[in-house]
Amino acid sequence: MTSSSNAMMPLVGLMVSPFPEPGPTIRTAMEQLQQASVEPPADEEALRELAQMPRPWDPGTCTGLMRAELWAWLDLVAMWVNEQHLWNVTRPGIPECWPAHPHLVHDLAVLACTRYYTSFAINPAALEDWHRYGLPGFLERLRDRLGDACQPGKHQPRPRRERDEAHAANSVRRGRRQRYRDDVERAGELPVLSQPSEHVTQGKPTPGEHEPDGSHERW
Repeated sequence: MTSSSNAMMPLVGLMVSPFPEPGPTIRTAMEQLQQASVEPPADEEALRELAQMPRPWDPGTCTGLMRAELWAWLDLVAMWVNEQHLWNVTRPGIPECWPAHPHLVHDLAVLACTRYYTSFAINPAALEDWHRYGLPGFLERLRDRLGDACQPGKHQPRPRRERDEAHAANSVRRGRRQRYRDDVERAGELPVLSQPSEHVTQGKPTPGEHEPDGSHERW
């Protein structure tokens, strides 16, 4: 190789880096879940235990050691995606403040787990799907939700925080709960037809049925 070629293509070691391996607790759980998807247990107790197992792609189900391993693994995956699958800055990439973005935590966990599961495949179809659909879909959602916010070293507070706090305010929640109770009570007053095909005269209440008052309130 000539010196001019070296200047155009610097020697940097490995051309590609392997996908980061999750910790042993996550590996064990994902292998068990993968096995169960191929051969579901027939025993009722085993099925119940399987349903209660934490899913690494759903971080809210993880606790303890698995949760600690998950954060360390996702940190490596975020850097790997940025370095191995992004080139220019037209796409924002995964910001270093991703732990402060719940939508990224959820999405990144799914992206990491689906990529890890491709290592179980015996042909390239699963990895092709990840390249064609999984990764582009993740990056597209990232761009839609984050936009130009959170440039390197410039994390921005959540823009919709005020709206979310208003939605969760006690007074507003009490109003919603009252609406739920009203709905349940009114539903209990509706007549129950013995047969779905039973003829009901339109506009005339059946005996014992409340006369419509025309004041139906829409949400």
